[in-house]
Order: sequence, then C-alpha cells, then structure tokens
Amino acid sequence: MVTVQSRRCELPGRSSAQQRILLAGNERLFLPSRTACRHRHPPGLKSLSSLKLPQLWWIIRDVEEGTTFTIVTPSYNQAQYIGETMESVLFQEGDFAIDYFVADGGSVDGSVELIRRYADRVASGDWPARCAKVSMTWISEPDQGQSDAINKGLRRASGDIVSYINSDDLYCPRAFQRVAAEFATHSDVDFVHGDGDVIDQVGRRLWEWLSRPYDYSLLTTYHFLWNAITNYILQPATFWRTAVRDRIGYLDESFHYAMDLEYWVRAGQAGLKFRHLPIKLAKLRDMPGTKSQSSPTVFWQDQLEIYRRHRGSSALAIYFAYYYYNLGLEYDFDLEQISLKGQQAFARWTGLPRSEQQIIAQHASLGFSLACLLLASELRRRELYPDAAMTYRRALGDRRRLALHPFAVAYLVRRLAGRRVSSILDRCARRVILAYRLLRYDYRYLGRKPEPEES
Repeated sequence: MVTVQSRRCELPGRSSAQQRILLAGNERLFLPSRTACRHRHPPGLKSLSSLKLPQLWWIIRDVEEGTTFTIVTPSYNQAQYIGETMESVLFQEGDFAIDYFVADGGSVDGSVELIRRYADRVASGDWPARCAKVSMTWISEPDQGQSDAINKGLRRASGDIVSYINSDDLYCPRAFQRVAAEFATHSDVDFVHGDGDVIDQVGRRLWEWLSRPYDYSLLTTYHFLWNAITNYILQPATFWRTAVRDRIGYLDESFHYAMDLEYWVRAGQAGLKFRHLPIKLAKLRDMPGTKSQSSPTVFWQDQLEIYRRHRGSSALAIYFAYYYYNLGLEYDFDLEQISLKGQQAFARWTGLPRSEQQIIAQHASLGFSLACLLLASELRRRELYPDAAMTYRRALGDRRRLALHPFAVAYLVRRLAGRRVSSILDRCARRVILAYRLLRYDYRYLGRKPEPEES
C-alpha cells in the first residue's frame, strides 16, 4: 500500500473506506491511509468523487495492498555469508509481507545455529521489521541438490510474488518495494527482472550486471563470438507471480547449474510475459570455490539439454562444436581428453528413444570435427603451427567436405596470410566483434559511468 509519490498526504477526516483506489483519466491513483503529513486538501474539494487530476497534490502509483513475497534460500555450509543474505531479505522496507523459507542441506559449519537464531528472533517478534509483516521458517535436511532445495520452498509458497536467492547473494535495499510497484502497475506481467552488481568475497563490486528485455531466441542459442553471456537475466534480481507455477510448474531438478535459465526459457515458450526493470535489485557473489566457478565449462551440459529441448536434436552440431571448443581451451587442446570429458553430457539422454540418441551422437561427432577447426585456428594464432596442422587434419578426417566450411576457411586464410597479416586480421576481427557486441547486446554499457556502491 506504500506508494511512489512526490508528496505524502492524507485527506483529513476521511475514513479508510473512503481512501480507496480512484481512477483519474488513465492514471491509477491510490490514496494511502497511513501517511503523516498535515496538509489541507486542494481548494474546492468537497468529495472524493470530485477529485480532478489538476487538483492532485501528488501522483501515486499503487502497490497492491496485502502483497506477500515468498523468498526461498537454498544453503549448504555457507555460515560465512548466509547471515548477510538473510538480513538483506528480512530488512526489506515497505508495505508488504515477507514469507521467508531457508532450505539448509544439513550444514555442519555453524549455518544451522545461525539460521535458528534469526528464525527465533522473527518468531518472538524481536526482529526490527521494516515491512508490514515478516515470517520465517526453515529446515535442515539432506536434499538432492540445489534445485530440489529451492523447490521445497516454492511448493509451500503462499505469497503473491516469489523468488529465490542463494545463500551468498544479496538483495539491494528497497528491491521488494520496486518489484511490487512494477507488478501492481503492470497486471499482465508474469516476471519482473532487474539489474545488479557482481561482488567478491568481501562485497566489493567487480562489475555491474545490466540486463535487458527478454529474448527467447537469444536465450536458446549460443555463439562464442557474438554473445559472450547467453543468460543475461540476473537470477537473484528476478521475481515472478505465484500463479506461474500453475502454468509451468517448478524448477527442473535434473538441472544443477542452469536451472534458472531453463525456467526462463520454459516460461517464454509458454507465452509468459517478462518485464525488465532497469534498476539494481540484487548482488551476485562471484568468487573461487563456488559451484559455478568449479570449471569454465560447468554450465555446458545443462545448456546442451536446453538447446536439445528448444532447438531439436538435429540442430545440436554447432552447439557441440562450441562445447568441445571450450573443453579444448580448458584442457590445453588435448583432443583425447576433450572427447572423454565430452561423453559426460550423454548420461542424461540414456532415457531418450534410441533413434534420437543416434541423431545426437551423429551431431556430436560432427560438432567435434567443427571444434577441431576452431581449435586449429586458435593454435595457429598462438603460433603453435605443428599442433594446428595436426588438429586441422583431425577435423577433416573422413569429412573432406568440411574444407569448405567457414571455420576451415578461416584457418586457411590465417595459414596463407602469414604471421604479420594474420595478426592484423585478428585485431580487426576483435574490434568488429567488440563493436557488434556493444551495439547488439551490451548497448546499456555504452558511455555509462558506474553508479556509486550502496553501503
């Protein structure tokens, strides 16, 4: 019920029933019942029904009265950070309720004692709440992974708006107020996602994460030159209506890394509507030792499954190429190691029809050859010429027709041009790619000065 307004005021002598939602032209106006200013009402105002837009002393956008946020935090052995995370939830300020659920996976580092301490303070009424109401529940038991832990909370969600935040991430102050206002203003919107900061172990900002409007086609494809980050939607800065689960269900528990991206893509496929709010709502912690930092290719197996579901098994060759290429960079161009590690992606497809498994295997094989072409160019750029030639020959193998593929042409151009010309071509290509990325995807960073960090 708290509003965005230029002046805060109430109508003297009016009952709470009279202070109701009014319509004035196309502007939805809400007269709050809990304000403290003592201003006279505009001259000539005799009744609420006589209120005219030019007479208003403020413009108000309402936040739906009684809005409740259900927030879920999955956690395992995060005693160092979870206290700060819980406070970023429980200290949200505004006229809404917070229903907070922490799903601990059986931590043994002191997390459980910390969670219990916060929950007890909330339950006893000792917590200095800054919103209409706060409740907190928690469990500590083994789970089947992060998605399972999150779903435990989402299944019990009773709020109007839901989200989850990992136990080392943070919400920005007033994030819930801004999200609630956006949902109230746009009743047709199912998801609201915003911007944020990426921070280190001690909370220092590493860079700004500036999101952009939802694009289903971009979220279901990948190109290592053009879109460096396919999932540009910041997970802790994303909220959705509880009714969404009636349309698309819960997180897919077969995903352990890209479960958020899979949910965004599934929502888009179902026709649900996203709205980007260009305001910082959350902080994502990026540091060594976390699950997402365990390997440069840790997300790829989940990504391949997303591409299979939404692009089809017959379109997987190019995605396998980029997967194997990234494995090559990770494992120092060792082709045997790349092939061995790449086989791990097939474990999740054993339940598919045999015919589809064969299609996937064929496209994986083609993708490996394409990856060898990419790696050959990279080896040549690093002036490892014998290795480059061997990898190029491995790529063609029994696929001589690949000599006409753009990846092969790029390798041959580098080879014929010589070291100096190749270096010039590489610099020009990098500049073109950077310019394209900035104009097509990262346009919000152009000419932007980073905002001061919030204390």
